[in-house]
Order: sequence, then structure tokens, then C-alpha cells
Amino acid sequence: MLERVRGRLADRGYQVEVHLSRHECVRRFSSHGAELVIAILPLGDGASAELMRGLHDVDSRLKIVVTGRDEQVQDAADAFRLGAFEYVEDASGEMGDLLGAVGSALGSRHGDMQLRWLKERDAHGASWSAIVGTSPDMREVVDTIRRVCDRTTRGAPPTILIRGETGSGKGLLAKCIHYNGVRRNHAFVEINCAAIPGTLLESELFGYERGAFTDAKTSRAGLFETAHKGTLFLDEIASLPIDLQAKLLTAIEEKRVRRLGGRDNILLDVQIIAASHNELKESVRTGAFRADLYHRLNVVSVTLPPLRRRGQDKLILARMFIESMCRQYGIAVPRLAEDAESYILDYTWPGNVRELKNQIERILLLGNGESISRQQFDQGSIVPPPPARGSELAIPMPDEGIGLEEVERELIRRALERFSGNVSRAARYLKVSRQTLMYRIKKYRLGSRLT
Repeated sequence: MLERVRGRLADRGYQVEVHLSRHECVRRFSSHGAELVIAILPLGDGASAELMRGLHDVDSRLKIVVTGRDEQVQDAADAFRLGAFEYVEDASGEMGDLLGAVGSALGSRHGDMQLRWLKERDAHGASWSAIVGTSPDMREVVDTIRRVCDRTTRGAPPTILIRGETGSGKGLLAKCIHYNGVRRNHAFVEINCAAIPGTLLESELFGYERGAFTDAKTSRAGLFETAHKGTLFLDEIASLPIDLQAKLLTAIEEKRVRRLGGRDNILLDVQIIAASHNELKESVRTGAFRADLYHRLNVVSVTLPPLRRRGQDKLILARMFIESMCRQYGIAVPRLAEDAESYILDYTWPGNVRELKNQIERILLLGNGESISRQQFDQGSIVPPPPARGSELAIPMPDEGIGLEEVERELIRRALERFSGNVSRAARYLKVSRQTLMYRIKKYRLGSRLT
């Protein structure tokens, strides 16, 4: 039987070693390893349980396919109890079942390796040191979250709400919370609630049973079940349809979900991290977001500061992106010119950290490789770049004097004209809030210039 199995596997291109002794098998596996072990029972020296335990002591992730029976393995239940991946009762004849089990086991092993690599990659970039910056606002966020993580090392972690503008790093902070907490060895599952239509979002979150709707030909677990014992990150939670908010609240409060078309509740242990660039309090006031869900999510709440308020963090981030991307692309690290540093510090970065990172990547790929200048940044700006340091704003000073309000009115008029009446862009250019600019537009009766 051993020779027949070895021959069929060799015909399919596998490299196969045959061992008649379990001691020799374990010793050989310990020194050379293998992708799969096939145990054909009964063994020459018996003790199939000792064989499987010995192999798993060397590598707990090893896939073992068992065929046949002996005193310790009488059926599939015994084999699975001892840690077998698959059990084939009879491997005689054409060996179709055995060959199928081998293919399934190897495919599962390769899939496990890919998932493990992806998980390790995410975890590697999600240490606390990945949150770069020394600005007071950023350090306060990190200190708050680390304190929460330290205090929940043995109990159930609370729900966490992360607020901040688009591109400010909410996703990275969520990963840091997961990979530096007690759930780091379990799944981190994320979903952007704004990227999936409301008609599909419920089935994505809660899963469905076969026949729940027209195309439900099989049952499928939702993201809540996938994140069991891990973390579910709900990005852009404000986009969640109002009818799903009640179901989400039930899932968080009662720690259970029910699939679409299902009758049974599924108990779960999931940490919930939610994020939004909108102000949820305003959504509650307008009725777009449930107050009870908001209060449930707002157990621990932090707000990531926009990049424009992070001072010298801009330069720290820029240098970090330059070094990491140069390593990634295998290119020399260019010098950051003084005028480029001034630009980075002065520009408002409406796209936040994401905009800074993407601009640097574009410059590194298309630049001359020796230095990075201010002009290279100007090419990718979506709002007017700040004036170069040292330049002066030219304001006429007539001998008869000039009113301050007249200067302000003319400045606002020119900004609105520059942006074709777009108040938001004009406000960013003038470095004031939109509400402040709207007040002055009404004050100086410039509303006819709005589009």
C-alpha cells in the first residue's frame, strides 16, 4: 500500500518519502520538514496517536491525512480528535478520495501560509511606533488609547470611536489598537460602510442562510462572525443606513447576531472600533444617526488632529515616507531642500497624511533622484500652495489712508473670484473656518459672487 500511494503521488509530481517507523518519521520531519504527512494505518510499530502527537509537537500547523484504522483510530471522529486534517476510510482502488484529500490539505496549508503572511505584514506596520509625531494633540490621542489598552488586558475591551478628517490615519490607529491588545492573535476585519450599498451591507455584516433571497444558494457567515474573538473596524459609521443601526446596536449590546433568513442567534465576542469623519453629534441632532447607538459607540472617543495642526510632525512624517519608500523601490534617498521643507510646513494639506504620502511617492518616482524641491510639490496641490517664505503681500497704502474693512472686503472678493465662488476653498486659502468666511461674506454683501 505504501508503495502504491508513493507511486501515484510521484506520478503527479510530488516528492515523497516513505518511512515504516513512526520514530524515523518524526525524526526526519524534525530535521527536514514536510508540507504534508500521510499516515496509512495500521503502522508497522503501532501507536498512531503517538505519531500524530509527535508530529504536532514539532509543528502544530502541520496537515496530516489519515487512512485506514488501528486500535487507536477506528473512524473519522478518532482521527479528527487526534488532530488529523482529513480522514479517508479506504485508500484502495483508484485512490481518488485519498488524492482529493491530499490536494485539499496542501491547498489549505498554502492558504494558511498566505493569511499568516498578510497578518504578520499588517501587524509589523501597526506597532505604537508607527504612529509618528510629537505634537501635543497626537500624543494625547496615543496616550489615551494606550492607557485603555493597558487597562483592558484581561477583560472585554470597550467600543472605541475614532473621529478625524479623511486621510488623518483612523485606519492605522484602529490596527494599532488591535495588534497591541489582547486580541492580536485573532482576526482584524474592516469594512467601509460608505463603500457598500445599503442593500448589501446587512448581508455583509450579519451573513445569510441559504434561500434568504434569490441568489443565496449557500449559507455565508457575515463579518461579525469572521471577527469572532477579534476586532471589527466599522469605518465611516455615519454612512450606515438608519434601519441597520438598530440591528448593529443589538449586536453590540447583546453580543449576538442573526443571519438573514436565520432563526438562531449566534453568540459572539467581538471588539467594535468605529470611525467617522463626520460629527456624529450633528447627525444625531438631524435624526440621521440614532442617539442610543451613538452613546453606545462613544464609550472611549478620540479625535485625530488634521495634519495642518500638527506642526513639525509634517516634516517628521515626510522624512519617514521618503526613507521607507526609497527602501521599497530600491532608490537612493534624495535630499529635502529647504524650500520644500518650508512648503511642507506652510501648506494646509487638505488631504492630510494620505495626501502627503501620495505626493512624496509621486515625486520619488518622477523626480531627478537627487533632491526634492518646492516646485515638485506644487504640481500635485489641489489648493493653491502657500507663498514662499520671505515674499510679501502687496497692499497699496494711499496717503489719505485706508479702512481696514475695505482691505478685508477686497481680500475676500479676490479669494472668491480666484475659486469661482467656492466658499470652502476660499476659506482654506484665507486660513479661516467656513462659518467665519460666510459671516464676512454676508457682512460685506458679497453673496452674489457665490456659485
